[in-house]
Amino acid sequence: MSMLAYPFLVSDIDGTLLNNQKEIPPQIRHEVARFRQAGGLFTLATGRNFTETERFIRELNIELPVILCNGALIYNPATRELMPLAHLSDDLVREIVRNMPRLSRRIDFFVYTSHHIYTTHIGPLSSEGLQNEEPKLKVIPSFEVLLNQNWVKIAAVSDEEGIGELRRWLDETKIPFTFVQSSDHYYEILPPGVSKGAALQRVADQLNLSPKQAAAIGDHLNDLPMFQTVGLSAAVSNAHPEVLHAADVIVPSNEEFGLSHFIQNHLFRTPRQAAR
Repeated sequence: MSMLAYPFLVSDIDGTLLNNQKEIPPQIRHEVARFRQAGGLFTLATGRNFTETERFIRELNIELPVILCNGALIYNPATRELMPLAHLSDDLVREIVRNMPRLSRRIDFFVYTSHHIYTTHIGPLSSEGLQNEEPKLKVIPSFEVLLNQNWVKIAAVSDEEGIGELRRWLDETKIPFTFVQSSDHYYEILPPGVSKGAALQRVADQLNLSPKQAAAIGDHLNDLPMFQTVGLSAAVSNAHPEVLHAADVIVPSNEEFGLSHFIQNHLFRTPRQAAR
């Protein structure tokens, strides 16, 4: 019998794989390598786009398809192919661009395409979260210049009042979309039906695995669709309360190498189990 209770592991990046300095700790690199040496399959699922994720794919030498933009894109490192699964409808994009001036200046909007992120304004809340991501950002005078491109997602950064205003306006549009929170003050408008869970199902199919043979670990609400899809889910202790409640197991925080703990204590069978 395999040493692994779950042969396929999918990890969120921010707040889970990375520490608070946005680095992959050596302890996690070691445990991921040990999991793969035992025959495990490992990949990432993130709200980031390809440009933001590329260095982590390289650092961990990931060969399996990687889930990007919360499931709107899949990148295959083996073929270097970036496959869009969905993009926002032209109707929704035009409606949002037309109404942005009406919406609160408290909201910072970021438009994601396959490789780039665009914004017209960076407020204090956005600056806090960006840290070293500024070089990947393109500041433009108006989102109208992007109307001929495919928008993978729109991120909105604001306080509760600004997001409440945005949500009320979106509900009035009657155009289908998915709305998800991926971190504090950070919300995303995605194509309808797009989620990390739906993309994980697709990757599992490509690997000829049942999603119930997979395990997933994360920290925020955009990880919940993965938890509902896999056989075993874990939340790091720094996770959102709803994620902690939904997870099968809770492991130490991202600063305490929770992913390593999950692999060591939940994905490897005990010697007695492996002998059966």
